[in-house]
Amino acid sequence: MIKSAKILGFLLISSLLAFLAFGMLFSNTASASDSLAVHKAEQTDVHQQDNHQQVAGHEEQNEHATNLAPLLFIVISLFVGTATRHLLKKGPLPYTISLLIIGLILGVLTRSELLLEFGLAPIADSVKWAGSIDPHLILYLFLPTLIFEAAYALHIHTFKKSLGNALILAIPGIVVAIIITALFVMMINSLGWGLGSWNWMFALLFGAIISATDPVAVVAILKEVGASKKLSTITESESMLNDGTAIVIFMTIFASIIGSATGGNAFVEFLRVAIGGIVVGGVVGWLIIGWIKRVFNDALIEITVVIGAAYLTFFLAENIFHVSGVIAVVSFGISMAGPGKTRVSPGVTHFLHEFWELAAFIANTLIFIIVGVVIAQQVNYTLNDLLVLLIVYIGIHVARLGTIYIFYPLMKKIGYGISFKDSIVLWWGGLRGAVGLALALIVAIEEKIPMDVRSQVLSLTAGIVILTSLINATTVKWLIDKLGLSKIGEIKAGLMQQSMQQIRLSGEKEIEKLKENRFMADANWEKVGEFLVERSEMEEEPRSFKIADAVAETRKRLLQKEKESYWRQFSVGMLSSDGVQLLSDQIDLLMDSGGKVPLSAREDIEMLWHTPKTTAKLQTIPLIGNFWKRRFFSR
Repeated sequence: MIKSAKILGFLLISSLLAFLAFGMLFSNTASASDSLAVHKAEQTDVHQQDNHQQVAGHEEQNEHATNLAPLLFIVISLFVGTATRHLLKKGPLPYTISLLIIGLILGVLTRSELLLEFGLAPIADSVKWAGSIDPHLILYLFLPTLIFEAAYALHIHTFKKSLGNALILAIPGIVVAIIITALFVMMINSLGWGLGSWNWMFALLFGAIISATDPVAVVAILKEVGASKKLSTITESESMLNDGTAIVIFMTIFASIIGSATGGNAFVEFLRVAIGGIVVGGVVGWLIIGWIKRVFNDALIEITVVIGAAYLTFFLAENIFHVSGVIAVVSFGISMAGPGKTRVSPGVTHFLHEFWELAAFIANTLIFIIVGVVIAQQVNYTLNDLLVLLIVYIGIHVARLGTIYIFYPLMKKIGYGISFKDSIVLWWGGLRGAVGLALALIVAIEEKIPMDVRSQVLSLTAGIVILTSLINATTVKWLIDKLGLSKIGEIKAGLMQQSMQQIRLSGEKEIEKLKENRFMADANWEKVGEFLVERSEMEEEPRSFKIADAVAETRKRLLQKEKESYWRQFSVGMLSSDGVQLLSDQIDLLMDSGGKVPLSAREDIEMLWHTPKTTAKLQTIPLIGNFWKRRFFSR
């Protein structure tokens, strides 16, 4: 713990030094430019008119420096983010939470004007820019990247099986959570503990804001500890879908409050926005897939098209068709992860995945530092505010618990189902983040809402973001371990144990052979032996397990290797896109059984080797014959 604290302290000091270094560099550059301008002005003219021109030049230069504030903030944030990831790779704090803390510290330093006292005006300006960022910019700049990357990285078969549970949590579940949260808020109001200016509409609006989950840290931890892919998929799927639902409900209530509602049925409007988003994303996906499949091994074209399409989808949905941009990007991302996956050139696929991982890393780095800065600069708390915040923090957990409790009997029967332990992680892992804060900032700048309500919405949302990040995110790994969700299965652990023993034995045999080599006789064999698997890591007695379990694990490994073989054949052109998709789907269906059914228990695909009579006749028709030939041979 002490070591972790030292690392965190060193990280914070390093981050501040990075900001100071960039600030001094920026300041020195500006000062040098100023001195040069003054020197030139003195040499050329000493008249009053020239002095006025010099002052105007300085003002213009200061304006340019201010315009560079966003760029300076982005550059420094990226350096701070990479340093954080490097230094805290084995630390107790999740990456995004560390960035949130750094953002809070930077915001406090700027708010207290300490940066100005050190002569770091450019740094202060850049942090102030981040603290006053337009909330719509957060949504338009970061959401398309984060949503598309999450959707594109999904394993489609697992997503399909988990979709039912994700939809339950994201649609009826979020409605229940909003209502329970609003009840807590109005309870505080009726007891006279605060929020005196709030009514039911404001309470429901806040419920919609605070119900948008952002479990980036939780998903990262689930993957790190080797928890079930099914659990991480449902967690991430719920987050993507309920962000869209929360924004739609928020916009509906918000429009009603400020008087810009259309007056139509709210439920019908919700369906229009949600289904419209699915259609927009699907159509864009269909068009982009049609374009990409006509390009071969041109990474620049294929990746650029996908980047532009992700942002274009969000823009078209929000500004042209007035439907959900989040749901549209989810639909587009799933289109690319499903049928689009095999249309991207094999040589580009890996690079495309790597690019979107990098883009998501940059987006998360910037957004969590910005969130910390915004909270530190714009939020004020009184003692009563902290009491209300504590009650609301408890309230959102009661709301999520109520949601999961109500729908648990149904959820455990749909798709893969969820266990009781899974439901506990889903309950505790519902973090709040940038989406909720962006919606709260939209409320904070709306003059038609009372000032005290605006301030309280922002302060409560910011407080919930901080508390769920510092409490839930830092304890979820401990919770997963306690529940045994990170524990390796007995049979898998036994096979790993045997593998380690074989590795050590083969290593020892190889060392004995090398000792007989006269050129290596003087080598430090004791040092070489340190690189072998330690005996302390291996059990003296081999584990005993049931034959049926061993057979099931062996089947799973064989199926995984078979699937890898199909994709390898696809990458070298031996399998068509439709063929590899069909064969992979067969493997996924068998994998769902956990290796408990024979490898031969798969759907017969022999029919694909024969040409149906109808298809043969259609291929002879002049106008449509070529289409049917391509469709047949693409199998």
